[in-house]
Amino acid sequence: MPNPSGRDDHPCRSTRAARSRRRGSWFGHGQITSAEKSGFGRFLDDIVYAFADVSLPLIPFLWYVRVGAPNRFFGLKTSAFVGWMTMVVVTALIRGGWLPPLATETRGWVSLAPALLLFRLVYFNAVLAVVAYGGGTVANVMGLPLVSVAFSMALASVGIAAFPRLAELFCDRFLVSGVRPGD
Repeated sequence: MPNPSGRDDHPCRSTRAARSRRRGSWFGHGQITSAEKSGFGRFLDDIVYAFADVSLPLIPFLWYVRVGAPNRFFGLKTSAFVGWMTMVVVTALIRGGWLPPLATETRGWVSLAPALLLFRLVYFNAVLAVVAYGGGTVANVMGLPLVSVAFSMALASVGIAAFPRLAELFCDRFLVSGVRPGD
């Protein structure tokens, strides 16, 4: 959907971080500014943002894994941890524009629209559940612990890279942020 600036941005996507070297910076009590950062500084900023964006909606499943899953070497807990950290890193890479999301031309991460917060809660927990149980099954049934780590990383990467496109479809379908189907 073209906008006046000539970019092909979707209203439910936050693309500024992917197009800019500038990130928010704090330099004292109540003092916030924007500063141009190096590639490493941008990546650190994006990792912090991604950790919060991914981890907060995952609290229900992470609590379940912590309390309910048995302790096994390369079992459910290991797969959940590997999947969780992979989701954070891939989110940071997509947010910063280093990695394109799947099935969309729009670079950048998903906005924090209120309707998308509930979508994040459901989607992220479902992805991590599939990753954790899939990786745990590979480790326990097949007896291939390192393959289970690679499986968890691959599945989490694909799951989180597809999220921006699914969020666009969700916004279009449910008229989030004034988006109308067919525009």
